[in-house]
Amino acid sequence: MSLEGDLATATDTTTVFLDAERRRGELRADLAAIGAAFTTRPSILRRAAALLAEELPTATDRLVTTGTADAVAVTTALALHTGLPFAVDAGEVHRGDRVAVVTPIADDPAASPAEATAAALADRVRAAGAEPVVVLSVLAPDGTPALAGTRTPSENPS
Repeated sequence: MSLEGDLATATDTTTVFLDAERRRGELRADLAAIGAAFTTRPSILRRAAALLAEELPTATDRLVTTGTADAVAVTTALALHTGLPFAVDAGEVHRGDRVAVVTPIADDPAASPAEATAAALADRVRAAGAEPVVVLSVLAPDGTPALAGTRTPSENPS
């Protein structure tokens, strides 16, 4: 059924928007349509932040991102949604923090270590004495919607 049809027949219109798969699908379609320009669209940032928040491990203490405008926009939206503080480039990371690294576009697995910004940021987080627990990205390296978290090696089951 279409969104219009769902709204017309729902007894409580908020239930139309509660299904995570539907929200994820609609956001994927919007992201596919506009690509990396999503960081200039507050409605898309808000929805992306809500879905990324679902990927955060419990007891995450802080968000960390690079200093690019797109990365700061995504991380600000996520910080506003979750209430978590964030740092740019591991600047205010404290020893023992459990940190989520946030990037607008996921690292390409084929990229060199110099090109892997999330991996390099996770290394700086470790060097500051904190623990990167997840890397959150809105887009995959090829520009397709990702809206997912990748557990860092320290979080993978052994």
